[in-house]
Amino acid sequence: MEYLYLVEGYREKGKVRQRVVARLGRADVVAQHVGGLLELLRPYLREPTGQLREVEAPQALTYGPVAVARALWEQLGLGEVVERYCGAVCAERAFVLTAHRLIDPGSEHGMAWWLADSYVVDRWGRRVVPEWQTRGRVRVGWRQLQGWYRTLDRLVEAKEAIEQDVYLRLRDLFGLQVELVFYDLTSTYFEGAGPEGLARCGHSRDGRPRDRQVLVGVVMASGWPVASYVFEGHRADRSTVEEVVEDVRRRFRLRRVVWVADRGMVSRQALEVLSAGQDRYLVGLPRRRSRKAQQILRLSRQAPWHSLPEGGRVAEVCLPQDPARYLVVYSPERRAFERQMRRESMRRCLERLRKLQQAVQSGRLLAPEKIGARAQAILRSGHGHRYFAWEVTPQGQFAFWLDRGKLREELRLEGTYLLQTNDPTLTPLQAVAAYKELQTVEHAFRDLKDTLACRPIYHRTAPRVRAHLFTAHLALLLGCALEKALRRAGLSMSLATALQALRSVRLVTLQLHGQTHHVLTKPHPSAQAILKAVGLHPLPPPL
Repeated sequence: MEYLYLVEGYREKGKVRQRVVARLGRADVVAQHVGGLLELLRPYLREPTGQLREVEAPQALTYGPVAVARALWEQLGLGEVVERYCGAVCAERAFVLTAHRLIDPGSEHGMAWWLADSYVVDRWGRRVVPEWQTRGRVRVGWRQLQGWYRTLDRLVEAKEAIEQDVYLRLRDLFGLQVELVFYDLTSTYFEGAGPEGLARCGHSRDGRPRDRQVLVGVVMASGWPVASYVFEGHRADRSTVEEVVEDVRRRFRLRRVVWVADRGMVSRQALEVLSAGQDRYLVGLPRRRSRKAQQILRLSRQAPWHSLPEGGRVAEVCLPQDPARYLVVYSPERRAFERQMRRESMRRCLERLRKLQQAVQSGRLLAPEKIGARAQAILRSGHGHRYFAWEVTPQGQFAFWLDRGKLREELRLEGTYLLQTNDPTLTPLQAVAAYKELQTVEHAFRDLKDTLACRPIYHRTAPRVRAHLFTAHLALLLGCALEKALRRAGLSMSLATALQALRSVRLVTLQLHGQTHHVLTKPHPSAQAILKAVGLHPLPPPL
């Protein structure tokens, strides 16, 4: 038999003691009357209570990612900078646009659904909620949409000034000593025709050559995106170098730096621009279709090789009457990746060539010129021309075979890449380490296009397109700040993983006896670690 006692704890002479307040009797008897006892005691309770079925939870809003985005926004001073040029209201809207781009990217129309599921408040403690109004396929209120669009217009007008001020704040906050400046380009396409003049067909990195696109360039220094650019979609990468370099020198007044760029930027004119004044360059070189590259690779066989700390080796080669320095780098990690890509490419080409051969044998394809055109298309699309050769026999049949000479040449190149620099102070190991930092920019582009979902673009005017991509730039700043905080805390997780973990923190609304209460769910351990890394542990209650 079990009996219940109501016991009170108290402190006496520095010691904790207990005393019995009431004897409730047998547990099985009291249990039948718990509901009635609560009703009798409710007027005397300081906090409301009731039966579980009397508690309602009408909504649970995502709060963790928004809280982190707000903290990083304030830590970097982005709100203060945007307010200086665009006003307080615009700065608050800019935060909403940027947080949406970082956390749940989509169009300004789609942002309303994100706001409905998230707890986003402005600096005055007012929750930002969607305004619904159905007009054809659009369900968002026109007044609210116009507010977002006007914010985009104000942001793009002040873009250059905002970038300059943000760079100065980063320099002061983190003591940036910029010695390496990275520049790279990507492309993103439009849903529809896009703005005339800006949206053009060109080399598509998205595998959509028929869609109009724009080029997006980002300049990064010390792991931070300091400037972004939007170019016409048909321009060659190297044609943008002079414009970007001159703009960065004019606005940021960097001291002597080394410009690091990928092989798509290499041209004689581009190298002259990169090395103007006291600046230097470090660029990748194409391995194929270049006599100079073939000469460098041959000379590297007799050159001394130096081991790299992370594996692999590097050799320096000098060409007669050429002041530049050339480095040949071998990376086992890169070799494994390129070998896998080559095998997959060969497999796809082989399957398509066999299907073409069957089509010719069955008589479905007879004209030699059509057979040749189909074969060329297959070999171009999958780099098959590097491994296979073909012919149309006098009998009109299609034959193909593995070109072992070409394959041997590819095997020699696998895992090897070439660098060129005019900086006499860089050691080969330093040059390789600096060029590998370019992967930070490439990783940033993957975030910019995938995590931040820049594609496709729906805007129809050039300023709105530039503003749309500028909010992605601001979101990328927050993403870089979060990644750096995670690394400082020793947390090895990607930006996407961190944002997903933070979704476990939700603001739950509870209603009990006509009163409303707000509680935060307990963060998952990984979310707790992220909050601690950004200085939000314990997480302050919402406004």
